[in-house]
Amino acid sequence: MFQAAIRCLTYCCAFLLVINLVSCTTQRIAYFKDIPDSTAANKVLQSIPSGAALVRPDDVLNITIQTLDPQANVILNQGNLPINTGAVSGPSGSNVAQAVVAGYLVDRDGFVHLPYVGDILVKGLTSVQVKNLITEKISVYFKDPVVNVRFTNFKITVLGEVRNPTTFLLPNENPTIFDALGLAGDITIYGRRDNVMLVRSDADGKKEIVRLNLDSSSAITSPYFYLKPNDVLIVEPTAERVASASAYRTRDIAVIGAALSLMIVITARLIQ
Repeated sequence: MFQAAIRCLTYCCAFLLVINLVSCTTQRIAYFKDIPDSTAANKVLQSIPSGAALVRPDDVLNITIQTLDPQANVILNQGNLPINTGAVSGPSGSNVAQAVVAGYLVDRDGFVHLPYVGDILVKGLTSVQVKNLITEKISVYFKDPVVNVRFTNFKITVLGEVRNPTTFLLPNENPTIFDALGLAGDITIYGRRDNVMLVRSDADGKKEIVRLNLDSSSAITSPYFYLKPNDVLIVEPTAERVASASAYRTRDIAVIGAALSLMIVITARLIQ
């Protein structure tokens, strides 16, 4: 009698485990559904060139200046101090509690302060324009300086129905939507690929919200295909996902209740 009860409890546990494994199975859905599944239907699309990212207040710029004077180089580059930019993930998707980048912090008015030349207004400029401006000003004090400028806080946030929603710190200045989604582990089967929301802020803090259809290959030709610093991608759940969320909870409660009832009955019979 006791052995039969143990077998029954084992079957119940196995049944619950199988249900949970089936409900958590991850699947993938193809992008660009408008392209036929045939090599004879290859399609060439020309993406719109990405507009260069513009410097905004609170950006962090890594500015390196090399001259023929080693001592001056130390002074010129001492402003590339570590700056804490908050909790983000690295390029590989690994979680990083606090991201620290090295560079000059752009102040609220859009200036960076450099040795020798003082405050330089960089707000609204591209990294190339900042490089040329700094080269022009430094050339007054040093002959043939070599200046390099790049963003070190190029952050993208991906939220919603993706496997790893978080903020990512990217190493390049020309990422695409698929770069960001790839870092986030791709859209889950429950996410809407035909209605991905992009929230973008301009240099003055104004918000722009657009929707992109990743089921269509025309997304590649969209001016929003290339991302900019601090862009936010939001993947909305499908209607089925919203409806099934409550259904799953109801099902789990019913299964757990049935298992508990069975265990109570078995325990009562063992006590008799």
